[in-house]
Amino acid sequence: MKLFKRTGVAVLLTVMMIILAVGIGLARRPGRGGHVATTQDAPWFVSDQAGVLTSSGIKQLESNNRSLDSSMGVVIGCVTCNYGKADLGNYAMEQAEKMGLGANDFIVVLDISGENYWLIQGSGLTDLFTDDDCASYAWEYMEEPFAKGDYTQALLSLSDALTQWYQTHYLA
Repeated sequence: MKLFKRTGVAVLLTVMMIILAVGIGLARRPGRGGHVATTQDAPWFVSDQAGVLTSSGIKQLESNNRSLDSSMGVVIGCVTCNYGKADLGNYAMEQAEKMGLGANDFIVVLDISGENYWLIQGSGLTDLFTDDDCASYAWEYMEEPFAKGDYTQALLSLSDALTQWYQTHYLA
C-alpha cells in the first residue's frame, strides 16, 4: 500500500474523484427535461377524466408542464375525475404512478362527484414541502374556484403557485 502514500498518486486519485463527482452532479441536475408524455389520456400530465376543464385551460396546464420540465426537470400532474370515494389520496398515488411522475413532481386530483381535491408531493420534496404545505396550498389556491365549479381556474391557480414555489425554493 505504499502506492497510495505517494503524492502523485494521491493527487491523481483526488482529481479523478472530483471529475466523477462533477459528472454525477451534472447527470442529476434539474432542467434536463426528463419527462416523456406518452400516454394519450394524459398528454403532458393533464388528464381531464371528468370532462370539466376548458380546452384553453388544458393547453395552458400542458404548456406550464413543458416549461417546468425544460427549465427544472419537474411537472405537476393534474387529474379530474368522478371518483367519489373516501380514499382519494390512494387514488392520487395510483394516478401519479400511472403517469410516471417522479420524486420531485406533484400531482393534484380534483374529484368532482366527491366534491374533494388532493395534492401530493413527490418523495424527493417531503423535507421541503410537507403534507401540511400540500393541504395549505390546496386550500389557499383552489378552494374558492373549486367551490364555484371553476375547476380550470382552481388548477391554474395552484399550478402557478407551485411554479413560484419551485422557483424560490427548489432550485435556490
